[in-house]
Amino acid sequence: MTRLKLPDAQQVDPPRELWEGEPEALAEAAAAGRRAAAWMRALPVPEDGGLPVGDWIVGGLADAVEKAMGALDPGDCDGMVDGKVFEGTSGVDAATMETLSGLPFALPQSADWLSPDEQIRLLAVVGTVTATVPLLANDPGTVIMRGELSRMCAILTHATRPALGGVHKPDVRRALEAETTEQGGG
Repeated sequence: MTRLKLPDAQQVDPPRELWEGEPEALAEAAAAGRRAAAWMRALPVPEDGGLPVGDWIVGGLADAVEKAMGALDPGDCDGMVDGKVFEGTSGVDAATMETLSGLPFALPQSADWLSPDEQIRLLAVVGTVTATVPLLANDPGTVIMRGELSRMCAILTHATRPALGGVHKPDVRRALEAETTEQGGG
């Protein structure tokens, strides 16, 4: 007689309880990410695409900002399993984080076509998104319930506000203002 050893039935973890204000905080983060990405996509790029990085900044990098803020998952936090510590990713995949980490290498190449104001604001956006991921993974309950995630969203909103002095075309400024108003941001 042959005996087969069947794998143990996988234990399904019960769904975790949400922190107070979690759905609203995550919705706010996703909206802030969409607004930031829209602002980035509206940056002026030379007709040649601002080679080699212009199309990447208004394309792949903007997509990464939107994706990261929309993917935030407080359940994917730092923890310990079988005595081994692991770092959570807040639901943001490694490829998205790698894309975000490319801005410092690309930014100097944009000096011919982005103003210093636009460069600083771009750094603020990408830096805020990049910092939000480990911040949430480290202590999601505190970050959500004490309003720290909302504060990061406020930084994104401020960095991507319609520029004064006509840096952006008027139609782009109106579109960004309309989206902010629709999202309850102003």
